[in-house]
Amino acid sequence: MYENYRMPGEFEKRSNVYVTWLPDYIRAEGYDNRQPCVDVIKALLEYGDVTVNLNCGTPGSYEEACSRLKEEGVDLDRIEITQFEDSNFYVRDNGPSIMVDDKGHSYMVNPAWTYYGVWDKNSPECQSARKAAVHMAVALGCFDIVNSEMVSEGGDREFDGHGTLIAIEDTECRKRNPEFTKEEIEAEYKRIYNLNKVIWLPQPMLEDDDYRLGILDEKEDGTPVFGMSFAAHIDEMCRFITPNKILLAEVSDEEAASSKAGAESRRRIEAAYEILSNETDWEGKPFEIVRMPTAEPIEVVIAPGDEDYELYKGFIDEMGGKFMDGTPWPEGPVHFYAAASYCNFLICNGVVLGQRYYHEGVSEVVKEKDEQAKAVLESCFPDRKVIMIDSLALNLSGGGVHCWTKDVAASR
Repeated sequence: MYENYRMPGEFEKRSNVYVTWLPDYIRAEGYDNRQPCVDVIKALLEYGDVTVNLNCGTPGSYEEACSRLKEEGVDLDRIEITQFEDSNFYVRDNGPSIMVDDKGHSYMVNPAWTYYGVWDKNSPECQSARKAAVHMAVALGCFDIVNSEMVSEGGDREFDGHGTLIAIEDTECRKRNPEFTKEEIEAEYKRIYNLNKVIWLPQPMLEDDDYRLGILDEKEDGTPVFGMSFAAHIDEMCRFITPNKILLAEVSDEEAASSKAGAESRRRIEAAYEILSNETDWEGKPFEIVRMPTAEPIEVVIAPGDEDYELYKGFIDEMGGKFMDGTPWPEGPVHFYAAASYCNFLICNGVVLGQRYYHEGVSEVVKEKDEQAKAVLESCFPDRKVIMIDSLALNLSGGGVHCWTKDVAASR
């Protein structure tokens, strides 16, 4: 019945972009994490040639969003605002994944949801997030739903538009669907997304891996540094930019030699490169692989009493007060690396929204890397305007520009 449907690549024509206003309990100590959200909306309205759908799914978010956007000069009449109850604020992952055919028809793929492997998929929170995706699809005029009990998140799915999916094996298999075999998972994804091929990359970027695993790195004085993410997604390290061109993160030899975390990130990324360099596109030709620099490590210290301290500590408390590697939750301030990435960009018609990190007072290396990343995006998308969003505050809240947006393919 659905054999003529496909999941278009993000580089193809878009009709809508869903975003979700951050709930009140999500703040970033010392940062305004609403500002990058405003900046994304303004850029989409000016350059995206797309309808922006803003979901305010938690108490108080509608009032806050309207007030803040008005203050920033945004015409609310140009935005479609909904209030579907939703426990997840990174709509990339649980939002509506819309398949299309060449006759203007569409259907939505609705996989199971576990809030990044934290909750049971039958919990009220996970059912709420899954229902929200259906409501969003219906609001777009899509009424056909293909359900699956396989757990998957949008940030870990990269499509070429011709039946190929790239995903992280460790995330999709061990972390999200341990009760299924890799072969069963692949078969299910081929069914619901009408795929010809799945390309599995072994592991995610280290900084984007599940922070509950344990120590990410150590400072010179032995102080442990942890990650800040649950996601472990493909969109932090590898993206389709055309059906036969792939953008892949790169850690330099110098960066790999500078720290344990750098060495591990390089190992993971080069393992992905080895696989991709031996794979072929939908026409059977080798992929062109473009490399993107990785962001400089951005250290964040959260102390007892800070807004996010209890949030991060709470997940470790649920595991008996210890990370998976046996490390106890530290006394006093806790050191983290933000899940910063130049690969977490959004492609939307005439614009590409990238991420930047330079601020006065930080290393000039950060500024240089921002400029390098923008140059890479401009070379990959010469016919689109590239806008670099100051995204650190959003990254510190667990996601990024791509995570916070859910683009929907135009049906014609």
